Amino acid sequence: MFDTLIRRAVSADAAPSGIAALDLDRATELPEALTDAELVDGIVGFERVAAWAAARQHALLAEFAGRPDDGPPAPGRARPWAGDEIALALTVSPGSAALRVARAVRLAGPLRATRDLLEAGSLDASRARLVADRTAALDEATAAAVQHRVLPRAPEQTWGQLDRALRRAVVALDPGGAEGRHRRARAARRVDVYPGEDGMATLWARITAPDAAASHEWITRLARGMDTDGDPDGDPRGIDARRADVLVALLTGRLVAHRAGQVDAPAVRPVGADRPLVQVTVALSTLAGEDDEPGELDGHGPIPAHLAREIALDARAAWKRLVTDPESGVVLDVGRTSYRPPAALADLVRARDTTCRNPRCPRAARACELDHVVEWQHGGPTSEANLCALCVRHHDLKERPGWQVVLHPDRTVEWTTPTGHRYRSHPHDHRVPAARARGWEDGAASP
Repeated sequence: MFDTLIRRAVSADAAPSGIAALDLDRATELPEALTDAELVDGIVGFERVAAWAAARQHALLAEFAGRPDDGPPAPGRARPWAGDEIALALTVSPGSAALRVARAVRLAGPLRATRDLLEAGSLDASRARLVADRTAALDEATAAAVQHRVLPRAPEQTWGQLDRALRRAVVALDPGGAEGRHRRARAARRVDVYPGEDGMATLWARITAPDAAASHEWITRLARGMDTDGDPDGDPRGIDARRADVLVALLTGRLVAHRAGQVDAPAVRPVGADRPLVQVTVALSTLAGEDDEPGELDGHGPIPAHLAREIALDARAAWKRLVTDPESGVVLDVGRTSYRPPAALADLVRARDTTCRNPRCPRAARACELDHVVEWQHGGPTSEANLCALCVRHHDLKERPGWQVVLHPDRTVEWTTPTGHRYRSHPHDHRVPAARARGWEDGAASP
């Protein structure tokens, strides 16, 4: 019976559906009772059901985004806040939600054939996303033509094979657009930081291919030219670590490289050179060596205690430290002697919030505005009880019709969306884990 149910779910003649999902669930309740062939068939069946579910979700996303905003319906008028609502509902970042909505709209329009394959279980969600992403910069007619060229073989291709086919099709069908796409991509060049494990992070740059190659080669030459007692290949760090150290030294101003004979190189003066490059929060007990609770690196997250102490005790003016009481979480020291301090109130609010107070936004509070939750013109005071950190995007979103934001006495920020759904953002808890646990045992609300 199990074999029959599974084969019915993976049959190319049967489209995946909720009924197929129930059949698979029933047939695979005891994986240990299945043969190897049945296990493989079950895996394929769930892949097809997952593709079907993704297609159905795309259809709902497109419908939600395509409905008119407040006011009378108008052709082509859609909800500008659709991505923000979806971000809150799905617990994803605003950028990720906006991308999902944009893909869903394309898959309901010029790329509908791709969504049909997805719903039929012939194409998985990652390859359907690939089609949408590789054609996102094309007009609808060209995107549909690229889709028409690659779809016949797409179900039997790997992600990499389909990616190559898409790139070839884009170049073949839109050769004149390559220069414009490069110009737009170049205009979007940027640098980002992504937190990693073990106190590490990735510094990522999107730049032109020639600039990237030249930068890597120049860093390599600088790394090989470092003073290593006359033996450039004898450095125990290895060339990769030396390249990383040279990059950090250059970007933090500890090293200035000059090309021989280059007298007309442009000079760059750092903006806000007297302000700290990094903010670290560390418990006083950890700073004193009484415990090894993790510190918090602004914009990154938790870091090991030894690294937090190293940063907080560094005499250089590159760091700003926030020292907290390990029991209460109250900020005791904001490192005012290391740089020109901002207003005390701004320090307090940013230390309390650490990030934008939209529940799904990770932007660091130091890069956000301090917003009056109850607007100034409506009688809202400039106080800690009425201020929260909001990035520009979510400050604007807060002002849109239908959105409501409330700052509660416990400093929880509650967002109500135009559809009536409610989401909460909690202030950062600076207490060490043991103190948090004691607070919960005493009946305090958990973060």
